[in-house]
Amino acid sequence: MSEPIVLLCDNKRRDLPGLALIAHHLEAQGKRVFVEPIEAWRSVVAAHRPAVILFNHLLATHLADYSERLASMGVKVAVLPNESLLYNPDVMRFNSRRYKENANVDMYFCWNDHQRNALLENGYDEARTEIVVGGNPKFDFHFTPWNKLYAPRKDRFAGQRPIVLFCSNFCLAHFENLPPEKADKFFDIWKKHIPLYADYRGAIAANHRARGRAMGLLRTVAEADKYSLIVRPHPNESEEFYRDWLHSLPRSIQNHVRIARNDSIYSLTQECDLEISCETCTTAVESWLCRKPTIELIFEKHPMFYHDAVRGLNCECESADDIVRLIEKQIASPGQMEYAQKRERHLTDWCASPDGNAARTIADALARLADTAKPVFSSLTLGERRRGFKLRGLALFGKPCNYNPFLALKAALAPQRYELRVKTFEKTATPNDIETARRRIRELSASA
Repeated sequence: MSEPIVLLCDNKRRDLPGLALIAHHLEAQGKRVFVEPIEAWRSVVAAHRPAVILFNHLLATHLADYSERLASMGVKVAVLPNESLLYNPDVMRFNSRRYKENANVDMYFCWNDHQRNALLENGYDEARTEIVVGGNPKFDFHFTPWNKLYAPRKDRFAGQRPIVLFCSNFCLAHFENLPPEKADKFFDIWKKHIPLYADYRGAIAANHRARGRAMGLLRTVAEADKYSLIVRPHPNESEEFYRDWLHSLPRSIQNHVRIARNDSIYSLTQECDLEISCETCTTAVESWLCRKPTIELIFEKHPMFYHDAVRGLNCECESADDIVRLIEKQIASPGQMEYAQKRERHLTDWCASPDGNAARTIADALARLADTAKPVFSSLTLGERRRGFKLRGLALFGKPCNYNPFLALKAALAPQRYELRVKTFEKTATPNDIETARRRIRELSASA
């Protein structure tokens, strides 16, 4: 039996479904597949002895150096980025850079040709790195049959009100109320390489003001008292801000508003009758795939948040005075035919014309890459073997590789010191998370 393929998961909420679907397509080809959290990057070689390891990036010294170590053992390295709708060319080039010259990538997956071209500009050599434009595997869940996994529950809201989904995108707003050095540290690398990010403090202030305006618009929608409203904070935002906003509404209105912090975007887009996004946001693209009408809130058009590439692709709204009228108009004409052709061109250009087969395309390429691998594990060190043993041992108890029984206590005693570790652990996929995601896909496939 050939060596398996390891897929590393960075964030269980964002990345696990797509990786589980890739794993399913690989298994259909007779491949053994292990999905592990990215925190296990040093453990998976000894634990599973793979032919291929799929990373989400190699943009860190330790990962770039480790890719060289993998090459020395004959283990193939592939990269599938989490995010590739990067409309600013400088941002795209920076995210597609070779972090270190010793970084070894045998196969690089792109969502679009813009990313492929950026890789070539950054010195990737197609003679050494096969570049595959395969689209976004996460978009597959907006298509049959995989969208059935996220069919919304019928009891979420009582009554027959239209359901409006609001997706926030204010990941920088919280910096406005933090000491300036927090933002300085966060943007330290970006500002040195991307001209747009030099004005990061201005962007933070604009994002903070935009959030305030957005919540005012949203209050107008809620107080119209004719819609059921779902508020989905961006995964990198705090739920607390939106909970406080909800509690500021009259109690009678609160009954028709739900904060959906942990709900899947795949389920929410199916559930809603209309989606509201904030300037440039991938959730609008996902709503197009579900054939749901969208409204895009426009604020200050700061170039970090608003891009010409999406101009004119959604119904735009800048004022609370217009929002209810526009919602009614778009729900009455859900096809939004005036945007249809431009959206299709955008999906072709930036998303490789999604049709529900991106995960299969990626799986086919990974299987082909694995067939060329001839790994030799005789050079594994004692430390690597120990980490592999620990990974497999913790899995027997349902714990991920970074499990620490004292983390909660330490975080309670020193919250600032352990804040990053807590956030990392919260996004880490556990063995149960992984098995559940893979089992659901297998069960759906068997019943299709």
